[in-house]
Formats: sequence, C-alpha cells, structure tokens
Amino acid sequence: MKKFGLVLAGGGARGLAEIGVLKVLEKYNLFPDVITGTSMGGMIGGFYAAGITPLEMEEYAKNVVFGKLLDTKYSLYLIEQRKSNRAKLAKYFSIGASLSSLAKNKALDSGRKVEYFIHQILGEKTFSDLRIPFACIGADLVSGKRIVFNSGKLYKAIRATISIPLVFEPVEYNGMLIVDGGIVSNAPVDIARKMGAEAVLVIDVNGDIEKKKKESFKTPIDIAWRVYEITQNHLYKKELEEGDMVIRTGIDLDTLDFSKNEECIGKGEEDTEREIERIKKLLEG
Repeated sequence: MKKFGLVLAGGGARGLAEIGVLKVLEKYNLFPDVITGTSMGGMIGGFYAAGITPLEMEEYAKNVVFGKLLDTKYSLYLIEQRKSNRAKLAKYFSIGASLSSLAKNKALDSGRKVEYFIHQILGEKTFSDLRIPFACIGADLVSGKRIVFNSGKLYKAIRATISIPLVFEPVEYNGMLIVDGGIVSNAPVDIARKMGAEAVLVIDVNGDIEKKKKESFKTPIDIAWRVYEITQNHLYKKELEEGDMVIRTGIDLDTLDFSKNEECIGKGEEDTEREIERIKKLLEG
C-alpha cells in the first residue's frame, strides 16, 4: 500500500460530511498515514488523529446545538436565537446588530465557548501525542503568511484553523493573529506530500461557487463575505487539482447552517461508498 494522505477541506457545516467519509474508510480498513485539514476539515482531522472515532464525532454532531457554542454577549448568539428559519448567512450579516457588533468587536463571536468545547474533548493533547501525523492551516493577519500548525497544543491549533473571518475572533498565538486558513489554503495537499504521503485523497465539500444576484449585496458585510468566498475558491480549485483523487460530497448548506448534520454525514458515507473501489486502486502499491 502507498503511504496514504487524507486532506479534509474546510466548509463549515458542509464539512460534517467528512465524518461519513471516515466511517466508510474505517469500514474497509483504509486508515490514513497522514492527515491535513483546514477549518472544519482541520477540526475533524485533528479529532480523528487524536483518537476520537467517527462514531463519537457523529454523536457530537447529532447532540451539540450550535447556538450553545456561541458567546451570549456577542451578536451571533442573538442572531442564532432569533432565526425562525435557516436564512442565508448574508441575511444574518445584514441585520443591524451585526454591523453594530463589528464596530466594537473583531468578529460576531468571541470563540471562547467553541474553544472550551474543543478543549473539553481534547484536553492538553499536543501534536506529538497523536496516533496519526496531522497538520492544520491558519492565516496570520500580521505577516500575511500561511501558518502550518504541527506542534504545540492541538486544541489551540484547531481553534485557530476554524476562526472564520467576521464570524469568530482571530486567535493570538506567538505574536501572530490567526484566522481560518481557508483564505490561503483550504485543501493543503502540498503539506500532506511534505509529510510523506505518496497517494493523496482530497475531500471536497464545497462544489462550485454559487452565482449571486446583484441585489443580494446590500451591506459592506455582504460584500466582504463574498470577497472571502471568491478568494478562497480561486486558490481552492488549484489545490484540488494537486490531489491524486478527489471525492466530492456534502449537501447544499450555508457555512453556519447546522440544521442537517445527520443528512450531511450520511451524504459523506454514500459518496465514499460509491468511490471505494477507486480509492482502493489509488492506494495499491
């Protein structure tokens, strides 16, 4: 068997499909030798590398309510509580409270409760404690550089890689100010290869960028979020081409829409089952 590198792309709630991918890979005794990931892919990859099983992650996804992971003093919590239906993320941002919050804070949420949740699961584990070599990606606002996390406290690295701009406050880390690595490397194939991977399987949960109506850009936040999407997508497509095989999965969800977690995980299982023979062939020595 070739040395197997698994790259888990970021995609917010859509990334939960990667739990289903891991379930199927385990079913066929296909265990990655190295894992890299960004944002939600970094969280799922980090949990798995630390020994959290796909079934355990599935239970978290089924039982944890997103709103309870938000800081009650910040506006994202209020928006989440007031939603009567799953509107588009841009609509959340168009609310006056969001603009007011961003005028005095670095993001719509502090990220403190999310970090506490991650810490509760992982404790003080470091990268050297992991059963599978793992790395995740952040972006440093200070230097403008991509940051590869592969040492130190795992929970801190995961909190950094999921720090979506505007949504969660950046993480202060060794003099840097880290945000979600998706803006520089949403599918870090090159890092998996540097870690020794000979065959790289990439999990894409995002699909093609959605066309928007001109009327949807009503606030500076709408525009800023769209710029983030376009920038990320441009780099992301190039990274997908660097993988040896890409599994496209996930369902059409907004980044923070955690209303269909079970369906999303199931889609990951379904799409991986369909491709399992190709995956086996890829990994054959």
